[in-house]
Amino acid sequence: MGLKKKYMEDKRILHGQLMSEHRRLTNEIADIRANGFELNEEQKRTIQELEFKLKKIAEKLYTLYQ
Repeated sequence: MGLKKKYMEDKRILHGQLMSEHRRLTNEIADIRANGFELNEEQKRTIQELEFKLKKIAEKLYTLYQ
């Protein structure tokens, strides 16, 4: 396998891992929100932390294909 082909394959694998983690975090946020109409402070904080992680994943995905 050529070096460029290996590099592209590694990018695809990393992309898949990042997308899987993004989906997991999105589902976790949806589960928290589905538990009740009014969120308590702990739930709000947890959602904020998860959304921060989503933002970091989006940044990694963006830089992956720069």
